[in-house]
Formats: sequence, C-alpha cells, structure tokens
Amino acid sequence: MQEAQSKQLRRHAWWCLLAAGALVIIVYFLVTAPVRYLFSPLLALCAAVAILVGVRWHRPHPSRSWYLFASGMGLFAVADAIFGGFQIAGTLVPVPSVADVLYLAAYACFAAGLVSLMAGWGSGVRWGAVLDAGIITLGMSTLVWAFIVMPYLRSQLSAMSLAVSLTYPLVDLLLLGIVAKLVLLSGVRLPALALFTLWVGATLVADALYYPTLAATGAPIASDVADGLWMASYLLLGAGALHPSLAGTTRLVPRGQERLSPARMTVLVLPALLGPALLIADVGGVRGQPVHVVAIASIVAVLTVLLVVRIMLLARFAEAQADRARARARVAEDALRQQTSLRQQLTRQAFHDGLTGLANRALFFERLEHALDRPAAGQDTVLLLIDLDRFKDINDSLGHPVGDELLITVGHRLLGAARRNDTVARMGGDEFAILAEDLKDIPAETYAQRFLDRFQEPFALSGHRSVFITASIGVVAITEPTTFHDALRDADIALYAAKERGRNRAQVFEPAMSQAQQTHARIAQDLRHALPRDELSVHYQPVIHLPTGQVTGVEALLRWQRGGRSPIPPEVFVPVAEETGLIRPIGAWVLLEACRHGQHWHDTLPGGEALSVAVNISGWQLKDHRFPDTVRQVLHETGFPPASLVLEITESTLVTDADTTSPHIRALRDLGVRISIDDFGTGYSSLAYLRDLPADIVKIDQSFVLRSGSEANKSLIQAILHIGHALDLEVIAEGIETPHQAQRLHTLGCPHGQGFYYSPPLAPTALEAYLTIQATLKPSKSHK
Repeated sequence: MQEAQSKQLRRHAWWCLLAAGALVIIVYFLVTAPVRYLFSPLLALCAAVAILVGVRWHRPHPSRSWYLFASGMGLFAVADAIFGGFQIAGTLVPVPSVADVLYLAAYACFAAGLVSLMAGWGSGVRWGAVLDAGIITLGMSTLVWAFIVMPYLRSQLSAMSLAVSLTYPLVDLLLLGIVAKLVLLSGVRLPALALFTLWVGATLVADALYYPTLAATGAPIASDVADGLWMASYLLLGAGALHPSLAGTTRLVPRGQERLSPARMTVLVLPALLGPALLIADVGGVRGQPVHVVAIASIVAVLTVLLVVRIMLLARFAEAQADRARARARVAEDALRQQTSLRQQLTRQAFHDGLTGLANRALFFERLEHALDRPAAGQDTVLLLIDLDRFKDINDSLGHPVGDELLITVGHRLLGAARRNDTVARMGGDEFAILAEDLKDIPAETYAQRFLDRFQEPFALSGHRSVFITASIGVVAITEPTTFHDALRDADIALYAAKERGRNRAQVFEPAMSQAQQTHARIAQDLRHALPRDELSVHYQPVIHLPTGQVTGVEALLRWQRGGRSPIPPEVFVPVAEETGLIRPIGAWVLLEACRHGQHWHDTLPGGEALSVAVNISGWQLKDHRFPDTVRQVLHETGFPPASLVLEITESTLVTDADTTSPHIRALRDLGVRISIDDFGTGYSSLAYLRDLPADIVKIDQSFVLRSGSEANKSLIQAILHIGHALDLEVIAEGIETPHQAQRLHTLGCPHGQGFYYSPPLAPTALEAYLTIQATLKPSKSHK
C-alpha cells in the first residue's frame, strides 16, 4: 500500500510543484506589499529541494550535473533573498552587490552543470552540433550587442558597474550556446528535457526583458514580468528534475542521424541575418558609430564562415552517406548475386544427384509425369529401370569409395548411350532410370539393348583397377494412356522378372507379369500373419539306415496351410520369406519346434535317444551373426542334445559367402551341432571341394538318385561315397522313390537314404506312430 502511494507521488510530484508555484506567481502579481519580494527566493529554494529529491528518485547519470544545478538554484535563492531585502527596505540596490556575486556564481554552476552533463555522455566531438550552437549563439549576440552592450557603453557607469552589468548578457549567451548544443545532441523530446529547455528559455527571456531596458533607461521596464518569468524558470527546472523521464534525458542522437531538417536550417539562417538587418534598420543609430558597425560586421563575418564550414561539413556528410549508400548497394548487389547463385545451386541440388550429377528421382518423376500428360505419349515413350547386378559385392569387397566411383562411371556410360533429349537419372543406390520420348523408329528392346551393351566392357577406375559388372533392365513401352505410378510399377515388375530370369538382361513388361507380381505380393502379405495365425506346421520325413531299414533320424520340413485353402508348396513361399526377411523368425520357430519334438521323442519312444533331427537353414539365417546364439538358446530351452541336431545348408550357401558363413558354422560346431551339406553336386559339383567344407554329413541330391541307373551317375555316386568314407562323412541319398533305387544305392554302399519309398513327410503325431511301429517290428526293408 505504501509502495503504491510512493509511486503515485513520484508520478505526479512535478505537476503539483508547477501548480503550487503558479498560484504563488499569481499571488505575487496580486499583492502589492513589499513581502511579495520574498516569493522569488522561496520558489528558488523549493526548486533546489525538488532537484535533490528528483536525483534521489530517478538516479540520472551523471548525477553531479544535477547537484550543480541544485547548487546554482540555492545561490539564486540566497541572492533573491538579499535582493528582496533591499526592496522591502526601500533602498536602492547597489551595483555591484553581494547579490550580483551570488547570481554570477549561480550562472557559473549552471554552466558547469551543463558542461558536466554533456561530458558525462562520452559522445566525443559532434562538430555539427558545435557549429550549429555557435551559429545560434553568434546570431543572438548581434541583438545583445545592439540592445544591451551599446546602451551600457554609452552610459556613465563606473568600470566595475559596467563590467558586472555586461557579464550578465555574456553569461546568457554562454548558457544559450551550451543549451543549444545540448538540445541538438540529445534530440529526445522527453517531458523532462522539454521542461529543462523551457527553464533556460524563460531565464533568457527574463534577462532579455530586464537588462536591455535597464541599460537603455537606467531602470528596468516591466520588471514584474521579468520577475514572474524568473520564478517560472525556477519551477520549470524543479519540475523537470521531478519528472519520471529525467533518467532518459542523457540519450543522444545516434551518429549519422544528425541531419539538417528545414526547421533546423531556418533556425541557423535567421540568426545570421540579424546582423545585416540591424545595420540596415540602423537600430540605435548604429551606422553612425563605426566601432559598433565593425563589431556587428565582425560577428556577421564569423557567422558567415561558420555557415560555410557547416555547409562543407554537410556536403562531406552527404558524400559519406552517398559512399555508404553505394557500399550498401554493392553489398546488396553481391548479396543478390550470391542469392541467385545459391538459388541456382539449391535448384540443381534439389533436382540432380549429388554423386553422379544425373537427374534425381524428383526431376525424373516430374519429367515422366509431364511426358505421360502429352496426348501422343502412349505411342513413342519408353521407360527403362536399370539395376546393377550384385553391386553389394563390390561395396563389401572393394569398399564404398570404389562403389561410388563405379556408380559415377556407370552414369557416364548411360549418358553416352542415351540420346540428347533423353532423361538419365539415378533413382538411388545402384538403381538408374531412363526416359525416352519420341522413340518412333526404334523398338523398345533394341533401345534397351544399347544400354545393356555398355556393360560388356570392364569399368576402368582409379588406381589402374578394372571392375566387371552387369545390369538388369526393366522395360516399359507405353502404348496407351497410363499414370506415372502405374508406369513405374510395371517397370519395377519387369526389372524383377529380369532378375529372376538370370540377370544381365533386359525384360519388357508383359501384363501377365503383373498378375504374377500381385500373387507374389499377396503371398508376402499373408505370410506375415502365418505365424500369429498358427497356419505353419512342421512335418518330418524319416531317414533310413539302408542295410537294416531302421529309422536313424528325421528331416524337419515346413508346411503352410493358408486360411483353410490348399497348402502352398515350400518352393513357392520359402523364396518369398527369404526376400522379405521373414525367413529369420519363421526359421527360428521351425528350429524350436523341431528340437521340442525331438526331445519329446527321445523321452517317450523306445530307442528314441538315438534319433537325430535335421533342420534346413536358409543362407539369410546363416549370415545373421545372432544365429548361433539363437541355436544355443533353443537347445538350452528344449534340452535337446546338440549332437542330435543336424543343420542342413545348401552347397551354394556354404561356398558363395564363405567369409561370412564360416565363422558362424565354426561357432555352431563348437556347440556340438552337426552340419549337413544339402543338395551336394548341384552347386559347384567339385568333389575335391568337399575336403574344405566344414561339414559332418553329405546328402546326395535327388537328381543323381533318379538317374542312378546310368553309368555316369553310378560313378559319381561311388565317388561321393568313397570321398565321404575317406573324410569320415556320413552320406545320405535323397529322393528314393522306388525299390530299384533303394536296392541300387544299397549295392553301391550308400548307408542312409530317405524318400517317398520309405515314407512321405508326416505330421508329428503320425511320425510318432510310425516310429512306434518301427520299434516293434524287425527290419522289413533290409537289403543285405
């Protein structure tokens, strides 16, 4: 509450002082008693106190200036009291007197306060403001000379009285010059500054009314008006100190913003014309007095010089401004040029590939869409989608920098094969696209072949390195209106078909491909839900010891019954699972099921502890560094003996990525798991290579078993059996379908076999029944 009242008092104290002072001045004019002469020192004292209070409230900087103003106002109060004492006593005020000493000392305090105020700003020399203040002061000095100095010099005053009397107008001119410079520098039209300026103005006007008439007549005319203006000036200075905007009066006009406005130019020119006007009007008979003519002419001459210097300074300022404007124009021009260059660079980056410099996907899509919007687009537009074959092997074996260099070189070759108006783009990775419009006389297959031919020669790279690589191309010859989404889809389908048909070829899109692709997509989509929906199952085919006919193991085979419909063959959905990455979770599930069932048979069937379970492993699973840990976890969870688990891996998987798979196979064998080479003879068909494969079992492919009657196949089977025996490898023949095949394999010395002749793949319960019957019967299929 008290704080709010204090803020309210500070906000309104300045105009309360003015209002109270105005009442005192009115009373001064109404009262005729001598006591009225005490009003002036009273108001001066109030102004001094108000300045001290304002400094305490608002903390202006520098505060010493305001203490000097308060001191000057205090001296005024004492001087006015002395002067009023003479008036009350009815005696003539002597000149000079103690009051004059105090008045001049007060003026000195005011001048020192003004100088201190400007020095505290630390603004340096502002020559424009100095010249303007000098011009105003010199211009007004001609009036002082004509109306004050000349009459005083004609008077009969003593030297001391004359000196004191002339000191007042000279001090007024000094104050005028200082205040003019202060106002020109501050340039902030705050209420406190306005009151401060009015204080000086009222003081100068009061002096101008008092001293000229005193000099001319020996007695001041309208002294009451002068007294009223002096008292008003006291109130204005005190109110300015109390005003809340006091702290802001020290802000300066920023350098470079001091301009000669029309009003300011008028203020400068008019004082310069006062001297000639006085001479022309012959004020006070000045033309008849050469000394005074020379004095006024000298002032006018100095004024002229100052005006010329001011104009030169203004011209230099204008020239500097013009130079800065030209510099800013150059900077703006450079910025505009850089912006244009940057915009062009960004545009190129937005529509061109950063590695090869070819058009990027965005630009290619835009041009394809524009081409398909043309009415004749369906007659002569061809779209090619190009993918490098086995580019990942280049990156993995030679490093990504070599791969990037190869992509750049491929891009250059494709540009060399394209026509001038064709669009060659890099779609991302190792995939490129080409758009050919107005391809009227060239068949799409021929046009695609010219790009395929560019891959016949090796690609020369830095470091004298040459790299061979092929490409697969999907071709779409647009023969009817279509959307760019459909065109890209068809090109992608054709590219996929080219990959499926052996790579290093161009494949033209056919509508039947779309149907196959849709079927493939549906299989992939349904396969994602096969595990959660319990649509997958594991069947088992027995592995028979051919001499005795006893079951020594089983092979786990995955089956998929999709949504109550007919089963989907593994050769259809397993490649899809490998492409989509689903083979990893599905393979882990098969491994868990096979080990769980195997452990159950070990625990429940007579002699079941000797039964091994073989599980087919995809190359994608084997490349996963986490796969050995998955096998370890499954064995631990099910309790199935590692020696009873056989992991079947195709020959091609073992050979093509040996650097990756070999460490994983060693980790599996360290667990005690056995490794079987499936479909041996169909991959690299090198019996000598069998020595280096990390395996425990070799399975002879069904193709050799079916043709086992020929001498060539007979010799090959015998060779596999001899090498297997020499390397201490078990040998199992796959796909035995007839008694004749079984007898021939037994005769050749093959120890194990499996196939439909013995049993088709069985569900776990059916296999358990089969194994139970086998355990109770004597060997029925002995081939001894």
